[in-house]
Amino acid sequence: MVPAGGGNALTLPAHRHAVRIETGNGHAPTWLLAIQQQGAEGEGLNLFRSEDGFLGFSKLAEVQPDPSHHDRAELVAVGRDVAMVYAYEGPSLAASSRHDVYFQWWRYDADEDTWTPEPAVRVFNADSATAYSRALLARDSKGRLWVQAFRLEPDGGATAVVAVSTDGGASFQKQPDLGRTRKRGGGRLLSVGSKLVFFWAMHDGFEPTRMRVRDAADPLDTWGPQRDAFSDGIYHGAALSAVEDGRGGIHLVYKDETERLYYRRFDGTSFGSRILVEGTPDWALQPAVTRIGDALYVFYNHFQTATDYEIRVRVLRNGVFSDPVTLDSRTSFKGYLSTLDVLPDSVTEVPCFYGDAVDANSSGRVMRVALARQPEGGGGSGQDGGTPDGGGVPDGGSGTDGGSGTDGGSGTDGGSGTSDGGVDAGTPDGGSGTDGGVDAGTPPVDGGTQGPVTLESVFTNTTHEVLAVDGAGTVFALALDGSRSKLLASTDGGRTFSARGQGVGGASFWVMAALKDGTLLAQMSRGGSYHLERSTDGGRTWADVASLGSYRAMSPASFAELGSTVFFLEYQTFTSGSTPLRLWASTDGGATWTPRATFQDHRHGTALYADATRSVLWATFGSSSAQAAVVRSTDGGRTWTKVMGGYAANAVTGTVLPGGELLLGQSTLYEPEHPKLLRVYASGRVDALMTLPGPAYSLEALPGGGFVLGTARADVGDVQPASDLYARLFTSTDGVTWTEARRFERATSGVLARAEVWGALSNGDLVVRAENLKGFGAGGKGFQVLRVKR
Repeated sequence: MVPAGGGNALTLPAHRHAVRIETGNGHAPTWLLAIQQQGAEGEGLNLFRSEDGFLGFSKLAEVQPDPSHHDRAELVAVGRDVAMVYAYEGPSLAASSRHDVYFQWWRYDADEDTWTPEPAVRVFNADSATAYSRALLARDSKGRLWVQAFRLEPDGGATAVVAVSTDGGASFQKQPDLGRTRKRGGGRLLSVGSKLVFFWAMHDGFEPTRMRVRDAADPLDTWGPQRDAFSDGIYHGAALSAVEDGRGGIHLVYKDETERLYYRRFDGTSFGSRILVEGTPDWALQPAVTRIGDALYVFYNHFQTATDYEIRVRVLRNGVFSDPVTLDSRTSFKGYLSTLDVLPDSVTEVPCFYGDAVDANSSGRVMRVALARQPEGGGGSGQDGGTPDGGGVPDGGSGTDGGSGTDGGSGTDGGSGTSDGGVDAGTPDGGSGTDGGVDAGTPPVDGGTQGPVTLESVFTNTTHEVLAVDGAGTVFALALDGSRSKLLASTDGGRTFSARGQGVGGASFWVMAALKDGTLLAQMSRGGSYHLERSTDGGRTWADVASLGSYRAMSPASFAELGSTVFFLEYQTFTSGSTPLRLWASTDGGATWTPRATFQDHRHGTALYADATRSVLWATFGSSSAQAAVVRSTDGGRTWTKVMGGYAANAVTGTVLPGGELLLGQSTLYEPEHPKLLRVYASGRVDALMTLPGPAYSLEALPGGGFVLGTARADVGDVQPASDLYARLFTSTDGVTWTEARRFERATSGVLARAEVWGALSNGDLVVRAENLKGFGAGGKGFQVLRVKR
């Protein structure tokens, strides 16, 4: 990629040198990487950009151009902006008034599609008797910016210092010191849910690793007491790579004082037992980790000789590491590594950056290598609020586009998982007014008028992910702690589940639709590609019926029945550009499929809507203003007419009204197109019926008449205030007048939170699927059964 003064140009391993940002407006995501070139070609600390994961790249700007002072940067993406902290790092440290710590904003300019720096703010000011180094940056759940660094003391020891900004980085206030080491120190500061977690260790000393934790609600100067994180130390205090795990914990890979790599997980309270990752000891051995969903990719430089290292990777799924894969076996010294901490499931490769040289003492280059992967999720995150015109705002499809995390597997697509274990999926109502203490849904805060249709909680399930509810009221689901290849079913309204069947070849279940005659159709994955399977015996046995390759379903709304034909609309995440999307048709109940039409000008096929009375089929497409559309067909999907276009056409849910209009919930995420409930006519007329608090994700007819609408709490966009943490359900008897019926609080910030009506039981009770909601199971997942009251 670029020349550098040595193979360890990407030190510190603990630093986050790279970020990936969705800038929107049809642009591919931009990757930014800060590299200290150590005087190579006269260059210092520079920022580079790429729109293709650094297959190609360009220099964006200088950060600190003086090559005689080796500042290293840590980056944090904040929307489309980048927060940066930089400070000196080198193999030795002496007192110097040059060794300050600086914070700097790099602001995104939508008109120019670039980032420009604001003036740097000095956080810690060194004098001739001291020095600051190894600066770290974290942004807590309240948006405050924290900078941690180590101050060199006259006795050669180090003090862990910390400062906080409550005014967006304009100024920083020093807080009480966090710890002390007898020699140089190093560590990691991470924002995890509502907590800040700081752990640290010491150079060349067999001492335990220490830690302190603070909660966002505590006074700024308050941290929990110092305690041992685990008994072994961390090599040089900073030979580590860590990332929050998306579940309130931390994945940590570190080198101990015996120069071997180990893995530990912090569960929100304490670190667990260690697992050996690489047993060949070496002074230069370093890790770099990337999380995608629940999978952790661990890159490292394996020692063979002093001038011959290999770049290898292992993948952690369900607590089990894969065998190592060698990515670069050329004979050379391969030094410190760097990766992006979190990537969405939509990426097709996981890159790693590292220094490469003839030997450890020679100049070299920063190199890139990548592990190819197939997006593992099925269905979409649904969080494709699209990209508005002209504003250069982020694409709503950022975040994890893969839906449900990892494929549930360890090596194969079927997943190793665990058995259901006899877990009682839900507590009998018992008539007490509670349901075992977990009622994730609450009435509106004011407890006020809920209108003529209310929703009453029957019970809450915290152990299963609902896939479908058929016409007989059978609930099909997966165990949250089990394999995605093992389908479960409940015939008692979701209270208990039993094993029902498995897909062909151990394929993983992702999206399922139940046809009117009881036939089940499922979008599955196996061997790195997607396909459709069909079951005519209630999910007991399955047959492959269509190969989809890299395409998949977004949700059950990707399927529709019209007369004797079943339709399926493709969704994809392998490109942000327009790509051919097929509408598949089956005239034999899903047994065989052929493409009925191919759409050329769209990115995402989001949903189908059938009007049986008029033999009309509607479809919606999402993303940029050029790609989003509402279209309509009157000839069984062979030809189509655009009814609505532009950014406002972004929608993932709707239903056909008795008059033939489409009742459509917008999924827009960016102003000025605040999400609304629309009534769309075949003529192109559009009526706005209600302003929504967030993007719509489910809209269903109620048993007995009326409708129920679900809105989400998105993790991107600007249509929702930071104070609004809720996914909601609304009810209506006529589709025009709506009342909030229930709300559900988001469990974890930075992740889409939604409550979606997934079907109805035989008695008319609604099954509401939860994702990232408080009061549910792992990942905020599970479901709730709600009774419709009139």
